Amino acid sequence: MKYVITILISFASVWMVAQPKKAPKMAPTTSPGYYVTTKGDTVKGFVRNNPDDPTEFYSVFSFQPAKGGKLMPVSIKKAKAYGFDNKHFVQVMEAGTEIYVEVLARGRLNFYEYLYNGKIDGLPAIEAAYFVQDNMGEGEFAALRELKKINNKFYKKELKPYMRDQPVIWADLDKFTFNKETVTNAIKEFNKFYEITGSN
Repeated sequence: MKYVITILISFASVWMVAQPKKAPKMAPTTSPGYYVTTKGDTVKGFVRNNPDDPTEFYSVFSFQPAKGGKLMPVSIKKAKAYGFDNKHFVQVMEAGTEIYVEVLARGRLNFYEYLYNGKIDGLPAIEAAYFVQDNMGEGEFAALRELKKINNKFYKKELKPYMRDQPVIWADLDKFTFNKETVTNAIKEFNKFYEITGSN
């Protein structure tokens, strides 16, 4: 009997060691925030700021009403915008799918970021896509009013028609290397020329 118990203990030990370790989940933390309903009403409360997968911010977010209650997921079907910690997300249509994008700059030119699970050098990684939109596109430039995904490799060439009215700002961008902060600051600088007109 003693041998049977020893064998069972050995099997149990092997089974426990062989179990894959689950990644520890962080306890939810929140920040004061808001969301805008599909009817245009603003709801204030708290937004979870540390989801297990940071790409969740671009499809769903967890929200707790200011009056109290549990954190509940809010889908893109229920909110057209939301924000917290000076981050603002708005709903856009990309390739026939509704997604949230983070607002990096807003004005005559809107500049957005979208994070998604992809691969870099063949390994799983979070990738970023960027979008631009000209709110004053008219005539031959009317198509620039539509949201356009920027190819990071050829971003400067693709931004040229959007920044045509301030060529010096566009010329200062690096031709070969895309840098989110640099491009964001350049677009914010571009937008300053049009603040007085109320176009933003």
